[in-house]
Amino acid sequence: MKKHFNLIYISLLAITVQSCLKDKFGVSLSDVPATSIVELAPLDNGATTSLDSRIKTITRLPSTLKAVDTITIPVYIANTAGPLNQDVTVTLTRDTAAIAKYNIAKRTNWTFFPENTIVSENLKVTIPAGKNVGYFTLVVNTQNVKPTDKYMIAYNIAEVPKPLSISTDRFYVYYKLVVKNKYDGFYSLRSGGMTDYQFPQNTFIGSTTVDLVTVDDSTCIMRDSYVFNNGYSDPYNNPLNAHIFWSTASNSWNWYGYFCPVLHFNSNGNGQIVRVTNYFGQPDPVRGRSAALSPAPAEAAASAWDPATRNVTAYYLMYDGTYKGGWMGSKTWYYDNLTFVSDRP
Repeated sequence: MKKHFNLIYISLLAITVQSCLKDKFGVSLSDVPATSIVELAPLDNGATTSLDSRIKTITRLPSTLKAVDTITIPVYIANTAGPLNQDVTVTLTRDTAAIAKYNIAKRTNWTFFPENTIVSENLKVTIPAGKNVGYFTLVVNTQNVKPTDKYMIAYNIAEVPKPLSISTDRFYVYYKLVVKNKYDGFYSLRSGGMTDYQFPQNTFIGSTTVDLVTVDDSTCIMRDSYVFNNGYSDPYNNPLNAHIFWSTASNSWNWYGYFCPVLHFNSNGNGQIVRVTNYFGQPDPVRGRSAALSPAPAEAAASAWDPATRNVTAYYLMYDGTYKGGWMGSKTWYYDNLTFVSDRP
């Protein structure tokens, strides 16, 4: 049976997308003197009109996930005359239609958090007298979220007491909870090398892109981004985690079945790679394939993540259940040179 890793990648996203939304980047009524407008604000002191100001990302390590996990969203009164002298109650509402529109626009498959993950959700927010801000708090159990789940939340302002008004362009906000380690990211794989001692026609592919995907605080799967995201499947009919190579015999790219490297960084956070293993098992139960950090001292020392550039160098071996004729009994030697491109969404 395939060995599963608890890949935690969760996203809490508060957004509403409405076709009738006007003046998205222009002047809000809250910029007009003598008005009292209610907004959903990424910051306690309100927000600007730019789309980027609608987005807030919360990043956590897998070890910090917990059964009672609180997300706090400020609800702000933009009032040029100063705070009101009475409490104000603002009503929010879920907006599942916004998630559907977001998925269409972004070609994604997010769903609203299941009821069994929501611990507390009070849609009535009180802004106290003499204050400009109150807080909506959503409490969720992140420990119950599986690695493959794609959950999102969406709320908008449904009601405010008169004479207050709802902002025309600041009534929504994106909130993301990103759970990953510092090595997680999107990388280009260039100028490395490999040697297949059994089939020399299998060579290093000159140009591809890989994801480093969080397993825990100091471990990442290193998988080819293209094959994972474009319909290729592993023998268990899951999206393919693999490390591709070039075959000069067939003049095409390919991958070793039941093999994908997992990089284990030093738990002290210095970026040194201390182990390399196989995603499918050590060894996998079908081909008997496993991975190991290069036994050459210089190569092992060079295998690391650079905190200044976020680039990664990795030297490692793949062992096979039937072939033992290569260096140190391995089938394939790898030198992977990864250049950081961007954070993964």
